[in-house]
Amino acid sequence: MKKIQDLLLLLCAAGAVILAINFFSHPAPINVDMPRVTEEMVEENKAKMEAEAKQKAALEAARKQAEIKMKMYKCTSNDECIIVDQDPCGCLRGPKSVTAINSNFSLEFSRMMEKKFAGSQVCPDKASTEKECSRTARAVCQERHCKIIY
Repeated sequence: MKKIQDLLLLLCAAGAVILAINFFSHPAPINVDMPRVTEEMVEENKAKMEAEAKQKAALEAARKQAEIKMKMYKCTSNDECIIVDQDPCGCLRGPKSVTAINSNFSLEFSRMMEKKFAGSQVCPDKASTEKECSRTARAVCQERHCKIIY
């Protein structure tokens, strides 16, 4: 068994020597065709990767905002719900300018509205008297969702 093992090792060593001699005795280097990478190609790829990263970050931010919005309207009791302005003018713009949210998310809601309405707003002179803006309007929890009732 030892002689067979020694013979196999000798054959492997001889094969390695023959391959090495064959490799190093080539008259010319082995030709490998590789595409040339230009500086423009590198810059294009870099710009593409940056654009993809920005798009991915924007999608992630939108996903997080959507997740917060979903939580913002969920509730378990009437005490959690409050009426807030969706527009800097509130009921001066009409009933679509107010909504009911979970009070735990009032800070996040305010931040979202600040981003949405960063510029100055000109508000109408007279407030809406429609049901969402009436004195009897109040925020309640119905079907685990904050809503305005009148």
